[in-house]
Amino acid sequence: MRIAVGCIGHETNTFSSVPTTLDSFKNGTYYFGQEMIPFFQNTHTIMGGLTKQSQALQIELIPLLWTFATPSGTVTESAYQTLKTEFLDLLQQAGKIDGVFLDLHGAMVTDTIQDVEGDLIAAVRQIVGDRPIMTTLDLHANITAEMARQSSVIIGFDTYPHIDCYERGVEAAGILHDIIDGEIQPTTAYRQLPLLTSPPAQCTMKPLMQGILEQLHYLETEPKVVTATLSMGFPFADIYDAGVSVVITTNADQELASHYADTFAADVWERRTAFDLDLVSVEQAIKLAVNSQHKPTILAEGSDNPGGGGPCDGTHILQALIDAEVQEAVVAVIADPDSVTTAIQAGVGNEVQFEVGGKTDPLHGQPVSLTGYVKTISDGTFIHKGAMGRGRTGFMGRTAVIKAGGVEVILTEKRIQPYDAEVLRSLGIEPTDQKLIALKSAVHFRADYEPIASQILEVDTPGVHSPDLFSYNYQKLRRPIYPLDPQTTF
Repeated sequence: MRIAVGCIGHETNTFSSVPTTLDSFKNGTYYFGQEMIPFFQNTHTIMGGLTKQSQALQIELIPLLWTFATPSGTVTESAYQTLKTEFLDLLQQAGKIDGVFLDLHGAMVTDTIQDVEGDLIAAVRQIVGDRPIMTTLDLHANITAEMARQSSVIIGFDTYPHIDCYERGVEAAGILHDIIDGEIQPTTAYRQLPLLTSPPAQCTMKPLMQGILEQLHYLETEPKVVTATLSMGFPFADIYDAGVSVVITTNADQELASHYADTFAADVWERRTAFDLDLVSVEQAIKLAVNSQHKPTILAEGSDNPGGGGPCDGTHILQALIDAEVQEAVVAVIADPDSVTTAIQAGVGNEVQFEVGGKTDPLHGQPVSLTGYVKTISDGTFIHKGAMGRGRTGFMGRTAVIKAGGVEVILTEKRIQPYDAEVLRSLGIEPTDQKLIALKSAVHFRADYEPIASQILEVDTPGVHSPDLFSYNYQKLRRPIYPLDPQTTF
């Protein structure tokens, strides 16, 4: 059994001013052919699960291209078309295959195409005909009717933080194997809800989503249900299809798939008001942290989350910490290659004047002028040890830790979401010793930090990944949609 496998992936924040080019992919994660498999082996990822289960099922994987650019602004059309052509050429050269495994994200947008994944899957379908296409998607996929129509089966992550990637890879490999063997005849039902939710409300470590997931998993125990997916969507892509969707796959029973899709979608819709959020101001968050008798307090700054397209150089919290003369505080991270170079030139142990962050756009704050003591210089390479992506190598680029007063700032060349505590520990900073840790992350950090945090505060700052959905000027999003239009019906 021979399965072609690959990815062209991006989570596109259309509100970001930073374009995503071909270099964004080439300088991100880009693996060609056989070099793909070793990178993912023994990692807690979709591909890690796929490779492990494929060995058990005696599936030969035919690796094509696996590339993912760090979330940012709209992908240039030329970049996508170049990668798409390369991908399809490799697929046509793959020889006889029995199916295709597409490890995609589900929220990629170009200058002219709102539904890039739908376009790519359709192009793959033209080549492979009626052979099965297994599509795995992020929980933040904006699943479209075209994606569901062109895929034989869609399997999305169940968890946020995404700690079940490996398991979804194992599941998807097994289902694809059974389809090819004729044991499963997939019938799929897709439903799109008029519902937009922000990342903190989607966290599956919170009671709301835990309850919804329990129902989803109970549904998957039904004899004819092959798999069920709830995608919470990516609200920072201003496209028609952004938002929540449900995909149910049964074994040769379209009527049953439609029934379960209708009932489950209706139940999620009934809970819509529970997704509303209460955020904390920066000043209040700092006050609560300083007055706490326990360590550490986590300030989650989702608005500048590079994992969703934030520039990762926002300075609102850093400036407030400096102004308040807070002690035992860490800011992780600020992507500022110029400041990294300044620190390296100064050398460890020396003080130097910095203009930190605020270099992408004024929305995320102005550069912060400070005198910083250069504490650490690193190549920025570390191994993920937390529940998300365990075993993968992380690349921050050249990295420096500077200290200004009581505040340590991690400066990186690359935009990275610091959801793994190993980001700090690899630089000699023990998280549990800190009074306050400001993280540029919306939810993923909870997998590693919730067990050690004394309290977690979701901070309200302006940005292109702000949880405040009313702060965006949507132009292409379908309307009416809740919560922007409170009277929306379903």
